[in-house]
Amino acid sequence: FVSGKGKEFPEDYKNKLKKYWKQVEARLSELEGKIGNVKKVYCEMVDKDGREGEKIIQEMDEMIWKMVKAFLNKGAILKGVEDSKLLQDHFDWLRCLSLELKSERVSSFIASFFVKNLRERDRHISSVINKDLDVGEAAVVFIRENNNLEFAQDIQVFRVFPPALN
Repeated sequence: FVSGKGKEFPEDYKNKLKKYWKQVEARLSELEGKIGNVKKVYCEMVDKDGREGEKIIQEMDEMIWKMVKAFLNKGAILKGVEDSKLLQDHFDWLRCLSLELKSERVSSFIASFFVKNLRERDRHISSVINKDLDVGEAAVVFIRENNNLEFAQDIQVFRVFPPALN
């Protein structure tokens, strides 16, 4: 629970975050009980399958890793969904956005390319999942809330928005 600048998050924020992830975990468990065991796990920012992808998640987010590991322990497999080049571009655009630029025009230019990259990544992720997910399989996708994933018509989507999100 350390921010990018090395400062601790306030205790109440950490507690809300823990509560949020517990609610996500409970909702996913409830859904899994209704629709069957999760066979595949997809996670934004992961461009590698299996152990290589697991390492990425472990380094990225402890809470997501805990849930992913639970699914893997029950037989699910981790599939990379990102295109490596688009992901590298994403991180570079984030770096550009973090600069304190003086020109609003340049800032807007960078922001427009960042948004374009998000759309391209979402299209790629959608394509990977649509091709990879077999009929009758249940999967879980860990991705940012405001995504634009478009799934095939035969894929039923359950979005998880725990009350703690408010």
